[in-house]
Amino acid sequence: MTSTTKPGESRDKGCTQEEKEITVAAHCLLNPLTRVKGLAPVPFRPEGPTVQLPCPEALYLGLERWAVTRNQLDVPQFRRFCRDLIEDYVDLLEMLAREGARLCIVGVAGSPSCGVITTSSGYTGGLPCVAEHARVAGRGVFMEELLEELERRNVPFQSEEVGKKEDTGSDS
Repeated sequence: MTSTTKPGESRDKGCTQEEKEITVAAHCLLNPLTRVKGLAPVPFRPEGPTVQLPCPEALYLGLERWAVTRNQLDVPQFRRFCRDLIEDYVDLLEMLAREGARLCIVGVAGSPSCGVITTSSGYTGGLPCVAEHARVAGRGVFMEELLEELERRNVPFQSEEVGKKEDTGSDS
């Protein structure tokens, strides 16, 4: 099941307040210092148990990275990196689900890595400059790998994304 908040609306409590629900959050939702410099934090305050996923872009490209789009990250090496990052997390999430926990994966709208419903596309390479890109339907590379692995293991989850859907700039 996938749901989303309205553009610009914050999701203050995670998916639900039920005791057995675990919010699995994109890293920058809890630590905005990992976002691309110049991007505002996304309002998000989960309640209850929360698992913070790693930030694949910060770990792969560093904190002084340029904004990127999904098409730039959709390469075999970055996908392998993402799969390596999620392996232990998926093991934990699978065990929690077996114990009866309901998982709610929360991504970032428009993120090339952590979008759940929307991601970004458009940069074509070249010298660093301001470049337009579009928000498009689809998952970011990291979330795509995470959710596909959960599905492959038959781990039930719901997913949603938070944050504004803007026309330019990276959202992670």
